[in-house]
Amino acid sequence: MEKPEKINAPTKKEPNYRGVKAMPFVIGNETFEKLGTIGTSSNLLVYLTTVFNMKSITATNVINVFNGTCNFGTLLGAFLSDTYLGRYKTLGIASISSFLI
Repeated sequence: MEKPEKINAPTKKEPNYRGVKAMPFVIGNETFEKLGTIGTSSNLLVYLTTVFNMKSITATNVINVFNGTCNFGTLLGAFLSDTYLGRYKTLGIASISSFLI
């Protein structure tokens, strides 16, 4: 007996984006975030030296501690998210604390 041949029906070709479509949004978000951070840091230096009459070295140290604390916060959030709370609960808590501060 002969086996019937399978007729290959044309299938829809599924797009394979793998994040390429969202990449401009991610790059744009990171670019504007860095611009905002650098702009805030430079304005903060002027503010600390003129309004608070700090020395330039002291104001620079304060800004470095501020930037280090902000960068450490992401590591702390990632640790808490991965081990204890989960992604969405951590995002919710971080968003609420961001609005309160």
